[in-house]
This record gives sequence, structure tokens and C-alpha cells, in this order.
Amino acid sequence: MGAPMALNLLKKKYNLFLYDINNKNYKKFYKSKAKICNSYKDLSSKSNVFISMLPDGKALSNLVLGKNGIINFIKKDSIFIDCSSVDYRTTIKVSSALKKKSIKFIDAPVSGGVSGAEQANLTIMVGGKKTTYNDAKEILNVLGKNIIYVGKSGSGQIVKACNNMMLGINMIGVSEAFTLASKYGISQKTFFEVSSKSTGSSWAMLNHLPVKGIVKTAAANNRFKPGYAAKLILKDLSIAKQMAKKVSLSIFMGNKAQNLYSSFCKKDKNNLDYSAIIKSLFRK
Repeated sequence: MGAPMALNLLKKKYNLFLYDINNKNYKKFYKSKAKICNSYKDLSSKSNVFISMLPDGKALSNLVLGKNGIINFIKKDSIFIDCSSVDYRTTIKVSSALKKKSIKFIDAPVSGGVSGAEQANLTIMVGGKKTTYNDAKEILNVLGKNIIYVGKSGSGQIVKACNNMMLGINMIGVSEAFTLASKYGISQKTFFEVSSKSTGSSWAMLNHLPVKGIVKTAAANNRFKPGYAAKLILKDLSIAKQMAKKVSLSIFMGNKAQNLYSSFCKKDKNNLDYSAIIKSLFRK
């Protein structure tokens, strides 16, 4: 998702400097005005606002706090915006470390998938100091349509984990319902026509229906090539599970969804889209 977000910044004429450990991710930018940097030091010498989009908390911790981490090079009073979906503990650890260096930090995880990133209509949930949120809002408005301040540092990640827990649970429900209707001979296109306009409708159904040929943006149309990989929703469900355990809350459906996606990923399906869970739940 980082690439389309970066491209949207270029469209709005922002000076963009890039660094990625995977050189293949530079491909879309070779003919653009973006400048590719060779190191954290090089990147930090040219920038005062940093945006990270990483797969998990370990990657964020390594980027910021690892050996020769970027924290050693970022200038004082810079703004660091983390758009990754990571665990609360890592977010607080990174936020505290950057604060000691007089670097402003907000956690700003996003919702909307790759298509939302491409169309710049992401929902962005922001945690951190309100003043830093205000300073960063102009940039965030380039990346998303719904920018919502949710509270102190770490709050964005809490909201994202809870949101994605609902998404994972919902996708399993959508998969069950469409398969059940199909077993009774109901056309899946007909069932979509009804359910999409009824009380069972949802964002997951309207955007990521696990049945090909009905919803244009569905990964099912392309052999479940991931927009939001199963391993990533498993990560988010696991974060929600850890959060619930910390406050002694029983989340039956969240735990069930986490277990189902865990089993799915163990079958070497972790790099398929999360909607491919339908392939694991049922056999025709």
C-alpha cells in the first residue's frame, strides 16, 4: 500500500524521498520526480516528515530502534507518521523513544486496502498529540478521505485492531452465507443482489466478495491475489487477541476468527487474499 500512497503525494507536488530494503519497490518511481535514497542517513538529511508503511511491529522496531536505526539520524522537531498496522506495545515503545529525541510521532494506521490507497480515499485513524495531528493533517488529507483523531499515542492502533477483528469475522460470515445459499441452488449473483441491499450487507461483501465475477474489486476475480493478505489479517487478529487478554475480556468470535485464519495460513495460504478463507472453510 505504500507505493500508491507515495504516488498520491507526488501527484500533489510534494518533494518525495524514498528508502526501501527491497529495491523492487522502486520500480514504479524510476520515471517520477521522487528521489531514491541509499540509507537512513541519506533519507534523514533531506526530510523533516517521515511516513512508514510496514508489515508488522518487528519491522517498525527494526526501522526506528534497530542497530543504526533511523532514530539516530532524524532531525529534531521532525514528524514521524507510522501508517503500519502494528501492536500497541511496539507503538508506545517507538513513540517514547522518538519523544526523547524531540521527534514528533503519530500512529496513523489506515483502512481501505490497496484500492483505497490508489484512490486516496483511505480512512486514517490517528493517535498521538493533537498538535502533531494538526501539523500532519494536510499530508494525511492527500492520502485519505476520512481522517479521524482518536486519542493519545497508540489509540490509532487500538482502533485499527478492533476494526480488523470485525472485518475478519465478517469475511468468514460472508463466506458461510454465500456457500450455504449456493448449496441450495441459489445463484450467487442473485444472492448478492439481494444481500447487498439488505441487512446482511457489509463493506467486506461490497468490496471483497469471495466469489468471482460479481464485484469488480474482489480478489476472487484474480485467483485471490492479495490486496490484504491472509497473513496480515492473522497478525491483526492476533493483536486484538493479545489486547483482549490484557484486559481479561473474552472475545469468542475474535478468537474463532484468529484460529481459522491461523489454520488457513498454516496450509501455505498466507500470501493469498484474506477473502480466500472461503477456500478453506468449504469444499464443493
